[in-house]
Amino acid sequence: MELADTAPLWWLAPVLVLLAAYAASQGRRAPDAVPHPAVALLRAAMATRPSTAWRRHLPAAALLLSMVLAAIAIARPALRTPIPRERTTIVLVLDTSGSMQARDLFPSRLAAAQAAARGFVASLPDGFRVGLVQFASQASLVQPVTEDLRAVRRAIDALESDGGTAIGDGLQVALASLPPETFASPTTASPDAGTAVIGAPAGPPVPPAVVLLLTDGQNTEGTDPQVATGSARDQGVPVFTIGIGGRAAPFGPGSNRTNSVDEALLGEIAAQTGGQYYFAPGAGDLNRIYADLGRALGWDWERREIGHWFGAGALLGAVIATVLASFWLDRTPRPGPLAPGVAAP
Repeated sequence: MELADTAPLWWLAPVLVLLAAYAASQGRRAPDAVPHPAVALLRAAMATRPSTAWRRHLPAAALLLSMVLAAIAIARPALRTPIPRERTTIVLVLDTSGSMQARDLFPSRLAAAQAAARGFVASLPDGFRVGLVQFASQASLVQPVTEDLRAVRRAIDALESDGGTAIGDGLQVALASLPPETFASPTTASPDAGTAVIGAPAGPPVPPAVVLLLTDGQNTEGTDPQVATGSARDQGVPVFTIGIGGRAAPFGPGSNRTNSVDEALLGEIAAQTGGQYYFAPGAGDLNRIYADLGRALGWDWERREIGHWFGAGALLGAVIATVLASFWLDRTPRPGPLAPGVAAP
């Protein structure tokens, strides 16, 4: 639940003051209280009667609750309901080079990437088309574009790592696997495409086709990634890139940090195609990135206000407090039954 305006929540402060005042008042002795010489006798006489002392607190509790609900109602609470976006085609491109066997991500880079990719596919609405490409020394289409998301998850589970890193080949194979009708007009990348946050509710329209590319290293063979990037840009296919594993050494060449991801290349691919670059230092970060992408690419969020329900609850609470106070707390003296033989005045 979210609130459109949080300023009315300050109105809850008087509720807390009233609650404290009520609690303090319960500890004071009534002004008409008088001592009794046989308190133990009274206590024994009342022991067989069910206690109704709790009833005197209910009107006050109902009134305070109605004030709380009224403050929330004025703040315009709302729920966001997920709504599937228009169907799109997504191709996952996963690095399966030998370096993906490294265990700096638990339990390994490849296993962490597989788990995050499975979660991403599972989060998509029915009707989305997904394909899977793996690349090492060469790239191959593991799962052609399909609406059978279970088949995609099975293909992800079957991936194994070995060989070099051909990022350009992986991107080329992904573009070739897209149906022709998914090609959009060329995308104009925003200046901050590499740093913008994705996953916000009600984002911009998703293009007909999207590529998600994950790698842990640098291009070592195959097609020049810049050539593949140009093809994606010309076809209007945004490429979202994810880097995992080691980052470039902070002290430049000569450091003992090896096998670092080429963040400059991945950021350039994303910027030129209108996508976005992410870096995931751990498995948790990787899962979060894929979850954000799943929400952004697969779902819109519709805001539904529910303030009227809180307003109705506030009104009902006030009515209940009034009724209970009238019947339970009414101390107006009433004449009791007359003794036999006594005439009414």
